[in-house]
Amino acid sequence: MLTVHHSKQKVVTLEQTELFFLAGILGSDRLLGIEDPFLGYLTDDIAKEWNKAKEALLQKGYLIQDEGSSEITMTPTVFSRVAIAGLSSRAFRFQYEDKGSSYEGYLHCTNERVVEVTRAHEEQVTYQLSDLGNVEQACEAVVDKIKWSQEKISENIPALMFSKKKFYENIKQYQELDSLSQALAEDCHDRQGAHALAETIIEKQTEGEFQLLVWNGQEWESQSAAFISGTSVNWLLRMSTMGKGDWLIASPATKEQFKEMLFDWLNQPLDQEER
Repeated sequence: MLTVHHSKQKVVTLEQTELFFLAGILGSDRLLGIEDPFLGYLTDDIAKEWNKAKEALLQKGYLIQDEGSSEITMTPTVFSRVAIAGLSSRAFRFQYEDKGSSYEGYLHCTNERVVEVTRAHEEQVTYQLSDLGNVEQACEAVVDKIKWSQEKISENIPALMFSKKKFYENIKQYQELDSLSQALAEDCHDRQGAHALAETIIEKQTEGEFQLLVWNGQEWESQSAAFISGTSVNWLLRMSTMGKGDWLIASPATKEQFKEMLFDWLNQPLDQEER
């Protein structure tokens, strides 16, 4: 029997097998971004691995077994983190690069709490589950990771539309501001906007992508976008997916606009929430 027990861990650190076992106990078979470590295993082998994982979890204090009893209790923090990571119907995959450093994580959302799952930089496959607070607090945490320009957007810069294929060909081919600006302008037919976008690309501080995932009961549905942050203008990039056209829309955005967009993405009415 599995029940909850009092605990105050700030960060829950679990090996891949431990996370899979705990998620499985709670009825989850859809952990995002984490490969099943037991593919091809026989039932007896999985049982042996569970015994190893159980002992490790008991030593960490994440599971507690009362002396003289077969009952295992799970600390409420571990229970909450794993339940949200494994059973929430909304998730947000976020990754970025920032001049030598990088980040990738999944934010699993309910209307009350958001749990961040990141892989620890260790030889052993280990994951850290952290509570980011409510949706608004989680949005603040995400935006704060990005070096987002504080400059106000010029009202003269509209959203720019490109061929996705040409856009990425151009930024790969042209490394100088003038040549890239000209190539982008030929595609979007807006010289001022193309120049501002080219400046951000050439002098970018941070770039990354994010993906909103919603569980429909059978599979994850997703929509994605990318961003480039510069010293003066930040850009959101929305683009076609494979087999659905060839377009890319680059829109200038302030830090506050990005946060509002993210909040709208992640915040849903209670009657749409699975848990």
